[in-house]
Amino acid sequence: MYRELGPEDHQKMLGLGPDDLPELLLLLGVFDVHRGAERFSRYLENATFSRSETSASGVPYYTGEHRGTRVALSGCFGGPMAAMSAHAWCGAGVKTVVQLGWYGALQFGTDLGDVVVPRHAERQDGVSDWYLAKGILADATPQLANAIAAQLAARGIPFNEHAIYSTPALLAESRDVIADWSRHGWHGVDMETAATFAVAKHFGARRAAALLRVDDLVSEEHSIADGLHGDHRRFMRDREREVMHAVIEAVAETP
Repeated sequence: MYRELGPEDHQKMLGLGPDDLPELLLLLGVFDVHRGAERFSRYLENATFSRSETSASGVPYYTGEHRGTRVALSGCFGGPMAAMSAHAWCGAGVKTVVQLGWYGALQFGTDLGDVVVPRHAERQDGVSDWYLAKGILADATPQLANAIAAQLAARGIPFNEHAIYSTPALLAESRDVIADWSRHGWHGVDMETAATFAVAKHFGARRAAALLRVDDLVSEEHSIADGLHGDHRRFMRDREREVMHAVIEAVAETP
């Protein structure tokens, strides 16, 4: 039933008409989806919170803009929540989706706030199998990923473009599991990117991700159990705003 919903149905879920759709959907992978999305909305101009009153789903999101590009922003935690938002927006007609958020490093040599613009994500998220057949990559759109990388380079922000691993169970990551992922060459691990890429690819939408390194799972530095404080916290707030703006500007220059 729900798989057969059309654009008008998804627009109704979002409380929008076809002329109201943004040029870009930003999905923010974060534990506290409400506070995280509210913080990122402050990096936009004319940001407004919305929740459809005509739909039982009541999908929550912010709309705003940056340098004339209209943006929708939703917080999500894990593959199912990312897929729900990506499906609603892509189904409504949005043509570009970018995953923001954080990743845990699986290789030595990264620093706090380094960015990964992954070319694909390993599909262990538990959701992407519903959108892509086995063996099909959950991958980024090359032109869009290239444009984001160029924007980061112009800002002097360190970044990597290697593949990442999307897991459904953050706190189940043992040292043995992390060591295995590292041996297989995955650059980092997150929870949402494979699902977001799979949904967007299913709908034929452009897609990319730009994730900031928080914890180093190899050296066990900056554990999420300890959190970030003081200068590290201020640095990450500045970096996340820079990365978000870089992403939006990259989308604007890649029609």
